[in-house]
Amino acid sequence: MDPSFANLFNLEGKTALVTGASSGLGVAFARGLARAGANVVVTARRQELIDKTAEMVRSFGGRSTAISADITDDAQVERLFDQTVAEYGRLDILVNNAGYTDRSGLRHDLGSMKRMRSIIELDLVATVNGCRLAGKQMMKQDGRGTIINISSILGRVGSEFRAASYHAAKGGVDALTRVLALEYAREGIRVNAIAPSYFDGTELMDKVFEANPATRDHSISRTPMGRLGQPEDLEGAVVFLASDAARFVTGHILYVDGGWTAGGGYHQLPPLWESSPGHQLLQ
Repeated sequence: MDPSFANLFNLEGKTALVTGASSGLGVAFARGLARAGANVVVTARRQELIDKTAEMVRSFGGRSTAISADITDDAQVERLFDQTVAEYGRLDILVNNAGYTDRSGLRHDLGSMKRMRSIIELDLVATVNGCRLAGKQMMKQDGRGTIINISSILGRVGSEFRAASYHAAKGGVDALTRVLALEYAREGIRVNAIAPSYFDGTELMDKVFEANPATRDHSISRTPMGRLGQPEDLEGAVVFLASDAARFVTGHILYVDGGWTAGGGYHQLPPLWESSPGHQLLQ
């Protein structure tokens, strides 16, 4: 391989900050960035878990700091960014990953509305704030950097899982990504998003599948590639968007979903379809 081409994906000397890095996809994003050579600051509320993520990052040869923070708390977020820059001197990559959901839906009761507000506060408002602080720091530097927001296929398509607040928040993340890409384009700051489908190995989905095993089978049947995503499927996506390989890519929503959104509600085709006259015409 041409060394200069491989270097397009090299993140050595870059400093990344990954939110929600205590488990699941956040750990995968941190691992991918570390494997590409970046120093990675990891944050979440549970210190003991982000300590493990930081240890994993250091096993790839990079530096890492685990900073406990509630990113819905403005003062804690300000301190998080200040500490990152104080220790590493700059911020090159932000991965806005922290988020959660439940299935409270729109049940017209106060408890449900409180849960919905908390989901939107974390999944959308905290992402806005992270973008604001990252953009502010990146413009102080050489005007270069990249922001990667973590959205979901549910920002684009509906579902039967009674998660209206999560859909609304992730749709907002998609819109935010596009408009900030335009606002920061002349500043040399790229803003993109990754939108995963349903993944194995995440704390949230493990609970969903445990509560209702049929949900797992249903999710697989809706995926054209016939399987759930694995955390390692996201490593290449985050490295691509963070690196110079994507230097002319901004405002893009990268779907890592096994074809889910391409199918537009795809369901697994019955075996008889393969022997149908219509199928023969496609050979």
